Amino acid sequence: MQESGRSVRFSHIGISLAESETIYSILNGTFHVLEDDQEYLFSDQSMAGTVKVSFPFPFSDAFFELFADGWFELKHVLKDMKRRRGNKDLEVQFYFDGLIQDEGIVHFGLLFQLSNLNQKEFEMGLEKIEYHVDTITTELSKMPERGSRSIYSYNPLRRKWIR
Repeated sequence: MQESGRSVRFSHIGISLAESETIYSILNGTFHVLEDDQEYLFSDQSMAGTVKVSFPFPFSDAFFELFADGWFELKHVLKDMKRRRGNKDLEVQFYFDGLIQDEGIVHFGLLFQLSNLNQKEFEMGLEKIEYHVDTITTELSKMPERGSRSIYSYNPLRRKWIR
């Protein structure tokens, strides 16, 4: 079932055709997808690739319910991509259009990024995203000035997502 009216943006650099087709297929199972292949920009040989997915939905339990099977598959593919790259870095970014607060959508950029992590840290960070809906919603609702974007990175020393 595809969510109508809003398109997920999927961009990538330095990943194989098979990997990009697999991710596209997973996303396209639920959403309309606009793909941006940026291979011509790939020049950093220490980086083994970048995957960016922009969801035009708020970061919420409802999103993870809508995309439940796809989210599980996407995590599996990304973990496998990281494993096959060994010590080279695979950067992953998930962008959401705000969050739900007081039963309304608060629009702003909410970005989760995984970068410069070993395999175990990468997997832990990826697994924890969906379980932080309530924590992040509470944390951001207490901030008087949220700004146009909030960026979270996984901190392996603290084993949590931090701003």
